[in-house]
Parts: sequence; C-alpha cells; structure tokens
Amino acid sequence: MKKLLLMALTLSLSAGAFAQDGGDVKQKAAETKATTKEFKDGWTKGGFFGANGSNVLFDNWAAGGSNQSGLVLNASLFAIKKQGIGLWENYLDAAYGVVKNGKSDFVKSEDKLVYQTKYGRRINDKLNYAALFNLNTTLFPAWDPSDLNREGGTVSDFLAQAFGYASVGLDYKPTSYLSVFASPITLKYTYSNSLRLAERFGIDSNSNLRTEMGWYLNAQIKKDIMKNVNWQSRIELFNSYHSDYVFKRIDVNWQNTINMKVNKYITVSFLTNIDL
Repeated sequence: MKKLLLMALTLSLSAGAFAQDGGDVKQKAAETKATTKEFKDGWTKGGFFGANGSNVLFDNWAAGGSNQSGLVLNASLFAIKKQGIGLWENYLDAAYGVVKNGKSDFVKSEDKLVYQTKYGRRINDKLNYAALFNLNTTLFPAWDPSDLNREGGTVSDFLAQAFGYASVGLDYKPTSYLSVFASPITLKYTYSNSLRLAERFGIDSNSNLRTEMGWYLNAQIKKDIMKNVNWQSRIELFNSYHSDYVFKRIDVNWQNTINMKVNKYITVSFLTNIDL
C-alpha cells in the first residue's frame, strides 16, 4: 500500500515539473532575454506561458480514493511604455484548467481573464497621479455539474460575468517591491451579456449592467522573503458611497502566492484567494 501511494505522489510531482515559474512577470522577463524585448518607440514587452499537469493513480488502495488527472494552462503578458514623466502599464493574465475525477468527464477547474491598464505621471520619485481600468471575466462556457445533459444553459462564459474598476487617484511606490494605489473616485461595474444570469451577479432584472461609485484601494507586494522563496500579495478594497453601504460593506479581493524554486525546472507554489 505504501508503495502505491508513493507512486501516486511521484506521478503528480513529475507531471507538474514542466510548469513555468509563477513569479513576478517583469522579474521573470528580466531574467530571461527570450521573454522580454525593448522597442525603439519606448515600449518594453514580454511575458511567459506555462503548463501544469498532474496525475494521481490508485490501485487496490485500502484507504480509498479515486484517480485524478488535471491540466492547467496559463499566460502572463505585459507591455510598458515610459516616456518622460509618463508611465503606461498594461498587463494581461489568463488561465484555463480542467480536472477529471475517477470515471467522470473532464470539467473546468479554472478559467480567468484579467486585463489591467494604468497610466500615471510622476509627481516625485515615489508618487504618481494615475488613472486605472481593469476587467475580470472568464473565457469559456461551463455548465452546472448536476446538469449532465447540458440542458439548462451555461453558468459561465466569456463576458457572462465581467467586473472591474475605472478610477483616478494616487500611486505610491515607496520601495521596489511595494505599490499602493488609492482612489477616492472609482466606478465599479458588473456586466453580464446574459439576462438569464444577470440577477445572480447582483444586476437588476432586465438589465445587463450595474454600476457603483465609491473609494478603492489596491496594494501589492512582490518580495523575495528568503533565498529562492518569493511572496506575492495583492489586496483590493472597494466601498460604495451608497448610504446603505458606506463603511458597512467593503468588497475584499485578497490573493497571496508563495513560490519556492526547487531547481531550474521545478517551482512549488502555494496560493490563497479571499473574495468577499
């Protein structure tokens, strides 16, 4: 039995060994010439693509369990233009994953598309005033797991649920690893191209769009906390100026990633995501 369990763990590790390093995009690109390029017009562009696969096999395992296979594809791209006191940053992150448990069909386990653009002009070495826009949505259709015949319609798809922020404020960068963007004037939008799904995302019936005005805070840390261990944390806070919600309901999106580099080819990652 111990031998079979060890085989399951080994298959999972070796299948994931071809995953690309999930570290900071700009840092990763800077380390590898093939992933970044500077252009004469002032643009710096780059990014990386990654794949992570796993396979767990149980055979006559007395403690129980089911076979599992999974695959996740991801991409992170950026384009940055610095000209004079102006800085324009564009980031695109996408991921898609599927998983198969036992004899069931493959189902979607991860699906995201995140785009962010920010333009700022320097006030001093640590402070910019900036405008920011971002978009969060999914890429591919998915059905409720209980809808085996797919008769009830999709529960997600491209732009079936999209949300993001448009804001102006101050961008504070006291160190190379810390960035804090604060805005007293922010528009939060939630959009759905499906009236059938709109209400479950808090959008009024017979409408595709919901908007709110409020304040917004975005703080990011990207730091090597020890040799070969990198910590990335991003927290977004939004509070609507609506009288029913001021300082009573704060939207929170907090993501943490710890990447531990084992060698040139293998990186172990731990991820957490709190969305309230």
